[in-house]
Amino acid sequence: MKASLDAGHPVQVKEYESLADALCGGIGLNNKLTFTMCRELLDDVILLRESELSAGIRYAHEQEHEVVEGAGATGIAALLARKVPNIQGPLVVVLSGRNVDPLLHRRVIEGERAPFEE
Repeated sequence: MKASLDAGHPVQVKEYESLADALCGGIGLNNKLTFTMCRELLDDVILLRESELSAGIRYAHEQEHEVVEGAGATGIAALLARKVPNIQGPLVVVLSGRNVDPLLHRRVIEGERAPFEE
């Protein structure tokens, strides 16, 4: 989505493996609805590294006792990486998605290097 928003129209992107696989890849070159909504409603798009996603997953597990997939941990990851500017007042972070391979989750929470790190 970020590449499409930057270009001003849907573009083809190369897809990579990621802990946040639900957020990777293209939006479809004929995408009108999602692209238009994002263009009109988003203030910003924050990009995260695999190691930052891992930190978000670990924090969710260790501090909140929640199992979340990479995409579900992006809010925590962005905060931990200090990529959310100008936080003032109350803040809510939505944790969503438990669709993570249990063995992969264990490797991440045990501190192994992010499996898809660039």
